[in-house]
Amino acid sequence: MTKRSLLLGLLMASWVNLWPAYSSLVVNSTRADFSQLSIGLLVPFFILLGLNALLELRSQALSPSELLTICCMGMIAACMQGEWLSGYFLGVITAPTYFASAENRWTEVLVSRLPEWSIVDAHATIGFYEGLGPGQSIPWASWITPLFWWGTFLGAILLANLSISLIFRKQWVEHERLPFPIARTLLDLTGPSGTRGTLLTLMRSSLFWTGFTPVFGIVCWHVASWFVPTIPDLPLLREEGFERTIVIARGFPGFILTESLLTIIFGYFTKSDVLFSLWFFNLLTMMQAGIFNRLGFSIGGADMWCSSVASIGWQNFGGMIVFVGWGLWSARDHLREVAVKAFTGRGDLDDSEELFSYRTAAWMFIGSCVYTLLWLNQAGFDWIPMLTFWFGTLVVYLGLARIVVESGLVFLRGPITPQAFTWYIHGIAGLGPVSAAALGLTFAFHSDAKTFAMTTLAHIPRLGQAINLRTRKALAPAVMLAAFVGAISVFGFILYYGYHVTGSYNFGVRSFNGHNDGPVGIWTFTANRIQGQTLGTDWARVTFLGIGATFVGILLCIRYLFPRFPIHPIGFTFPASLVSRRIVLSVFLVWLLKVILLRIGGLQLYRRVTPLLLGLLVGFVVGIAFHVVVDTIWFHGNGHEIHRAW
Repeated sequence: MTKRSLLLGLLMASWVNLWPAYSSLVVNSTRADFSQLSIGLLVPFFILLGLNALLELRSQALSPSELLTICCMGMIAACMQGEWLSGYFLGVITAPTYFASAENRWTEVLVSRLPEWSIVDAHATIGFYEGLGPGQSIPWASWITPLFWWGTFLGAILLANLSISLIFRKQWVEHERLPFPIARTLLDLTGPSGTRGTLLTLMRSSLFWTGFTPVFGIVCWHVASWFVPTIPDLPLLREEGFERTIVIARGFPGFILTESLLTIIFGYFTKSDVLFSLWFFNLLTMMQAGIFNRLGFSIGGADMWCSSVASIGWQNFGGMIVFVGWGLWSARDHLREVAVKAFTGRGDLDDSEELFSYRTAAWMFIGSCVYTLLWLNQAGFDWIPMLTFWFGTLVVYLGLARIVVESGLVFLRGPITPQAFTWYIHGIAGLGPVSAAALGLTFAFHSDAKTFAMTTLAHIPRLGQAINLRTRKALAPAVMLAAFVGAISVFGFILYYGYHVTGSYNFGVRSFNGHNDGPVGIWTFTANRIQGQTLGTDWARVTFLGIGATFVGILLCIRYLFPRFPIHPIGFTFPASLVSRRIVLSVFLVWLLKVILLRIGGLQLYRRVTPLLLGLLVGFVVGIAFHVVVDTIWFHGNGHEIHRAW
C-alpha cells in the first residue's frame, strides 16, 4: 500500500462523513444515508476519479489498486454517518436522560435499568440538545466512558462482519458466481490492477455521454426551478413528500410510481430471474395485503422499521431464515474446508490471496462474537433473549448481504428488525424489564432495519481481488482505521455543532428532535411495553414465520430439482415495506429493459450498453454534487432533498 493511497483514503474517510453531516444537519439539503452504497462516498470518489483522469494525461495518476484502496476505505467509513450509525447512536444514548420527565417515568422505567457506562448523563445531554451558554465547554468526562465502551463493541461488530465476508468470499465469487453488481460497477470505473485509463476510455464513448447528459440536465433543470418558480418540475424528479400512486381497489396498497435511478443502474448487472422474482413477489404481497384488509384480518400492528403489514413482514422473515440456512448448507463443503484450514493448518484450501488468513478470520470472528455477547450481558441482556436477538441479527446481516451482492438493490431494508423478532418471541414476560431496556439500547447500532456496515463489508474482499497482492494484505487494517477516522470525524462534528452552534434539537432531523420515528420513539415504545407487562409470545406472528419458512423451503427444493425454474426464492425475502414499494417500479423497468435487449441483440448488445448505464451513474452523482453546492451557497438552511426521489 502506497503512502499516498493511505493518506488519501484517510482523507476520504473523513470527508465522506463531514459533507453529508453538513449537508443534512446544517444546510438541510440532500442526505447520504439512504442507500447501501452511500452517496457520501460516490460524490467525493467520482471527483477523485475525474482529477485522476486529468493526471492520467500527465502520467502521474493513481493506479487502479490505489483507487480501489481509497474506495474501500471510503465505503466503510461512510457507514459511520447518518442513519447508518451516528444519528441513531448519539440519539439512543442521550434521549433517555434528556427526554425523561415525570409524565413518562423514564428515569424509573429506563435509566435506572441501564448501566451508567452505556448512556450519557442528563447534565451533558442538556447542552448537547440545547447548546452551551457563553464560557461553557463540552463536558467530555460524561462522554468518554460511553464512547469508549460503545467503540469497543462497534469495533467488534465490524471485525466479525469483515471476517464473515472474507470466509464467504470464495463461496460467493468462485463457487456460486454471484454477480456483485455494486463491485462490478466500481471496477468498471477504476479498472483492476494493471490497467490504465478506464474512465478516460469511457468518456470517449458516445453512449457514456448519452447517459450522462440527460440525467445531469434534469438535475440542472430542477435546480433552475428553485430560482424561477415558473419553471415546471419534470416528472422524473420530485423532492421528498411527493409520490404518485395508483390504487387498484379499496383496501389495497397503492402502486408507488417513483423512479429509482440507482436501482435501475445496479439492477442492470443482476440476473433476469432475480429481477423478475423481486417485482413478482412484491406484487403478490401487495395483493395479499389488500385481501387481508378487505377481509379484516390482522395479527396486530407493525413495529418500527418493519414491513407495514405485520403478517407479511413475519412471513418474509421466515423466508429469509430458510434462505440464509440454505446458503449455509450449500456452502457446507467450503465452510468445512475453512474450519480445517483455520484450526489445523491442513487442507487444500488456499488462502494466500485473501485479505488475511482463514485462521485469522475464524479466531477474529469467534473473539468478536464472544466479546459482543459478554458486552450485551453486562448491559443487562439475559442469555436466552440475547441469543434470540443475536440469531435474528445474524439472519438479517447475512440475508441482506447476500441479497445485495446478488441483486444490487442499494435501497434495501430487512422485513422485520431483530428487536421485533426478540420482542414477539419472548414477550416482556420472557425478556424482563432489564433485558427489555437493554434491547432498546441495541437500536444504537441496528436501526432502520439496515445492518451496521455488513452489506458494504461484503464487497471489500471482492474488490480486494482486483488489487495487487501486496496492497491487498494491508487493506483490512486500512478499512478498520478508516472506520475509526470516519466515526471520530462525524461524532466530533455533531458534538461541536450541537454544543457550540445550534443545539442538536435544532438540526431538524428525527434523530435529535424528539420525533416518534427516531430515538425518542424507540424509548417510548420500550418504556410502554415494560410498563404494560402484557406482551407474551405472539403465536400468530410465529405462525406466519413458519408459513414463510415453509414456502421458501418448497421454492428452494423446486429450484434444486428444476434449475431452470424461473422463480427465484430471493424475491420472497424482498420486504413488503415502503422502501421496497418505492423501488419496485424501477426493478420492473430494468427487468423489462434486460429482456428486450437480450431478445434483440443477445449478450453482445447487453454488454455494449454498459457505458450508457455508467454515464447515468456519473451524471447522477455529479448532479447531486452540483445541487448540494447550490443549496450551500444560495439556500443555506433551507435546502432541497432530491436523492431520496432517485
